[in-house]
Amino acid sequence: MRTASGEAAQGDPRTKMSPAFRRMLRLLDGSRSLVDLAPHFPQLDPEDLRLWISELLRQKMIKRAPVLSNSQRLRLRANTPAMELQVEQIAEEIRPWLASKDIEHSGPRPRLAQLQRTARLAAIEARSAADLIGREGFFLNPEPGKKRAATGAALVLVVEDDTIQASIIGKFLERDGHQVRLAHTGAAAQAALRDKPAPALILLDVDLPDMDGFSLLEQIRAQRGTQHLRVIMVTGHGARADIAKGVVLGADGYLTKPFQPEMLKQAVSLLLPAA
Repeated sequence: MRTASGEAAQGDPRTKMSPAFRRMLRLLDGSRSLVDLAPHFPQLDPEDLRLWISELLRQKMIKRAPVLSNSQRLRLRANTPAMELQVEQIAEEIRPWLASKDIEHSGPRPRLAQLQRTARLAAIEARSAADLIGREGFFLNPEPGKKRAATGAALVLVVEDDTIQASIIGKFLERDGHQVRLAHTGAAAQAALRDKPAPALILLDVDLPDMDGFSLLEQIRAQRGTQHLRVIMVTGHGARADIAKGVVLGADGYLTKPFQPEMLKQAVSLLLPAA
């Protein structure tokens, strides 16, 4: 069940926590077992689910619920040294980036403690995402309740500096019944986002000639008119530290290049209603 610290973190929109961890905090109300949580996080295998919950316990955002019987309580094992090493390596890589972004500023916790907390949570989610990408080619973790496209053809904004690659992705999407808008720079993407109608989904490359995709994602999430849009990072940057950056900034998914058309189709279909 949530502690006072967990209640504060879960309810404060300034807290840099991914939609998945925020959802997990909401569900951990003292009445659910590990088995009950699993269907809400199908992207996580049991080991990952235990790791996530162990981290919330470690950061004192939840505590074990005394009302549950021994058979119902979360059965958590200590993290293996290998798991802990992976998490710390990823967290260490992104801490300087987090500090430079100056994105930790909520609540009474000291800035360093907040930065450490964000880095650990992002590192754990990135570890799970990288494992899933290795198995299935992509990782999706949308936030329930975000606005979805209306039934019919969905508009997809493809932000990709390689014009040939952008055209290929666009043709794949059009073949599946979606409308497509292309942008080859960050500035072009910003202009496209001011046009109506707004896209239902953005496929965002990291390597853009005028800015990196993470900066553009940060801008998208900061603006009221675009913060609800679904964003999948489509990039050759498959390192866990890069995935962690996308997690921190609110990406709904990650698709690494090169990818098969079927992977793109499956990822898009999971976020958008059928055309």
